Amino acid sequence: MSKSTKLIAVVAVLAVAYPAAAWYTGKSVEAKLTESSQNQAKSSPYVKVIKQDYQRCIFSSTQDTTLELTFPGMKKPDFPMPGADTGADTNAAEQPAADNPATAASPAAEPAVAEKASKPLQIHFINHIQHGPLPAFRGYGAALIKTELVLDAESKAQLAKLFGTANPIDITSRLNYGGSGRVSISSPAFNTVMEKDKEKVNWQGLSLEVGFEKDYKAFNVVMSAPGLTVDGLEGQSFKLGAVSLKGEVTQAYPGTRLYLGKTETTVANISYTDKVEAKKSFTLDQFKLGTEATMKDELMDFVARIGAAKLSFDNQEFTDFHYDYGVKRIHGPSLAKISVAYTDVMSAPGDPDKRAALKAVWDEVAAIVLQKEPELALERLSVMTVDGEAKLSGSAKLVGATAADAANPMLLLPKLQSNLDVTLTEALVAKLGGASQKDPEAQKAAQAAMAQQIQAFEGQGFITRSGKLLSSKIEWKQGALTINGKPFSKQ
Repeated sequence: MSKSTKLIAVVAVLAVAYPAAAWYTGKSVEAKLTESSQNQAKSSPYVKVIKQDYQRCIFSSTQDTTLELTFPGMKKPDFPMPGADTGADTNAAEQPAADNPATAASPAAEPAVAEKASKPLQIHFINHIQHGPLPAFRGYGAALIKTELVLDAESKAQLAKLFGTANPIDITSRLNYGGSGRVSISSPAFNTVMEKDKEKVNWQGLSLEVGFEKDYKAFNVVMSAPGLTVDGLEGQSFKLGAVSLKGEVTQAYPGTRLYLGKTETTVANISYTDKVEAKKSFTLDQFKLGTEATMKDELMDFVARIGAAKLSFDNQEFTDFHYDYGVKRIHGPSLAKISVAYTDVMSAPGDPDKRAALKAVWDEVAAIVLQKEPELALERLSVMTVDGEAKLSGSAKLVGATAADAANPMLLLPKLQSNLDVTLTEALVAKLGGASQKDPEAQKAAQAAMAQQIQAFEGQGFITRSGKLLSSKIEWKQGALTINGKPFSKQ
């Protein structure tokens, strides 16, 4: 067989095989997207699939979906937003997602407004899907999805005032054959003057990347927004510095929404300046919010850490602020059972059988949870002042709880152990002493009384002084309160 004949044979095989592979891939993607959309609606009583139309061809498909969102107490916004199915033309956008590659990112755009009366909101979007193995000939994978948000004419007109001819939001997702995928979302920068108050708004755009593994067993996220500035006509100015988010989590137990891992959000700075009312001005520098979930020996710890380098307002300045707290030693298998039962309840909150099932699960696992000595922890609440660092740290936990205690919470009180380490500046304590009084003379009297009380507690050993810092170690154990190791009583 000549080389040219072999080449023709290969081309012929590919010509037959590729359409077959694309058709089979498209069928698999349809099943995945349809199932994900339905599961998302089932998992929440606030999401309802109004329309689900899927048109599949050999190399591409179109999924037309309308979701209805209903939240308790939700009111219609006073301004037009993206939304309801009106049959109008659309602004292109691309999308997929984590819990539904077709819907997870969609809430960024919300419904159209007909009137201000409270009623369910609708999100209408169309997924334009290119089938693998080479979707749109842009790499290898099961599908490339571009999502188009359907906007009414008024919403599009309002967005055009901000973004001009640019697409307000661009959402693209890529699904892999192994079940993993990635969502890419971006919004362009704009610089405009608002019609009503003539405020100058400078938005520097946003980008978001979300990756997920098969069955959503793991996620990773990276987000970046360079900043926002809003300047008023009378000297008011709000500035939001660069915002970033990164995180990586893995599923703790299959079929649950419990994840282990870390996330970190940072904001370079936030400030508000008011030249007319200077007391309203403030600055917040290097704000951070981190979360961490870990597990060892089936015991889970969940911790949040909030911090800021500097906070200034009303001629006052505080630095090195920290607020770190969490819950620890939570029995993982028991929490997984509660999570599954709670999710089931949320799919139909009014179903008495599901609520009864949740209570039955709690009755089953309560004793185990309590016997693992769960703990509330305040790792630190601290701030640096001109007089030194003010700091609180402590914990509260159950020790020696039994199965019998789970049925009678009053039996748990003697088994509660807690401690709190307090360090405050003398100036802060004095200020707190007069905080409830508005009259200057009354403030002085209250502060003098506080000083006398501090002196008395020092003499009794309940307060330890180190320069301008006052500290105490407070402990509750076996139904007794001690301060600095000394029994304390109000008598």
